[in-house]
Amino acid sequence: MVTEIEPPAEPALILVVDAYGHSREGLSASLRVGGYRVETAAGSWEAIQKAKDGHFGLAIIDVDLPPAHGVVMSGWDLARIFRAFHPGAAIILVTAEWRPDLRAQAEGLHRARLVEKPIHPGELRALVKALQSDGVASADSLDRVKREAR
Repeated sequence: MVTEIEPPAEPALILVVDAYGHSREGLSASLRVGGYRVETAAGSWEAIQKAKDGHFGLAIIDVDLPPAHGVVMSGWDLARIFRAFHPGAAIILVTAEWRPDLRAQAEGLHRARLVEKPIHPGELRALVKALQSDGVASADSLDRVKREAR
């Protein structure tokens, strides 16, 4: 069982980007229950506009975003754009199609982690807390959080 720690008094704003409404709302609801402030985007262009205008401490981005306005932009591309607007922010990339090489790709980005869908709500909140409090959570500690949450 995961022991959840209270989020900071004024938690950083989190951007959740997922094209699928049920997934986007599920992630958002899990975070809001934990006391986090959340904004959502259904696609790349909306996410870029929000990243440009907002002050986010963390983004949760689906790796497999569909093309928008005829432009193919993956979650990896969006993560790099988000990072340009928010250099110190953490990024959680989520995917339904796990491959071992994806973890290394995520770890190549500063303060970024990859998580496989579906995500247990307690696991998500523990990961957000770890990324916010430590600045970086090791892959081993995230594996431990995942095992304890299930």
